[in-house]
Amino acid sequence: MKLIHVIVASIVFAFFTFPALVCAAPSAGVVAKVGGIPVTMYELDRAVQKIVPLRSSFHSGISADKVKKIRQEALDDLIERAYKVRAALDLEVSVENEAVQSKMAALRNKFSSEKEFSTAFGEEKPGGYRASLYRQLLAEKAEKINVDDKIEIDESAIRNAYESRKHAFFRPQQFRASHILIKIDPASNKEERAALRTRAEELLARARQGEDFYNLAYYNSDDRSKMVGGDIGLFHEGQTVQVFEDAAKKLKVGEISDIVESLYGYHIIKLTEKNPPRQLEYDEVKTSIMMQMKKKLRDQLYAEWMNSLKKKYTAEVFLK
Repeated sequence: MKLIHVIVASIVFAFFTFPALVCAAPSAGVVAKVGGIPVTMYELDRAVQKIVPLRSSFHSGISADKVKKIRQEALDDLIERAYKVRAALDLEVSVENEAVQSKMAALRNKFSSEKEFSTAFGEEKPGGYRASLYRQLLAEKAEKINVDDKIEIDESAIRNAYESRKHAFFRPQQFRASHILIKIDPASNKEERAALRTRAEELLARARQGEDFYNLAYYNSDDRSKMVGGDIGLFHEGQTVQVFEDAAKKLKVGEISDIVESLYGYHIIKLTEKNPPRQLEYDEVKTSIMMQMKKKLRDQLYAEWMNSLKKKYTAEVFLK
């Protein structure tokens, strides 16, 4: 059975890694056009083949209705790409032949012979795929010129965004702790839980008597943090289970808690660091603010660009 799964997985990998080599359509018919720029059935099938494995599970597959929606989504994306290609040609934007050849050569290297490479494309043939690849690169270049290259965020704008929302850039109280976890099986009975509680109490006594906490956690904890002596790193309010957070809040740095019971089991917590809440400085959040502003501006520029293209060019869809 395992061998069958391996074989199936290998076929799926090959199929979806090189969708350009798989032809699901009987012909290379044009399914849409934007100002004379074609969208072929081969391109549509490849786009669908890329999306399907991301939307389906290995066991249940994917329904016909979902495939239909994916197909429409893929067609819409390809039509949008055609708008970009049309705009690129009108602006006399071009793609260097070396860029296309480089990608074709990389694909050619996957095959043992020229004949195998040529026949892998079916009716589309290498020339058809090369044309599709050129359109893709052309669309990407047009998008870069018309959107990405126009994204500029002034330093003063970032500063103003920080000042206007300064209250939002606030770090809550922060803790750092190490813990020993004695895991409880939800199906365990009363006697088993009592034995685990006794074990936790023994470890707590050893920790409070001065035994090295790192070693206690390393050799006894059931949590993966045992590999670093139980250290769970920095966390702030709201990031851990409530009982753990409540216990940490009551401790002073260096103190060890009583046994804390959570859904996971019995915890022994040692607080190693406590930082008060504070306002984050501009330099700490500048990069984050800039990235958010760039994304917002890019979305705006892209939408404006696409709207202008859709007003300028007409899309024809032939797929029924």
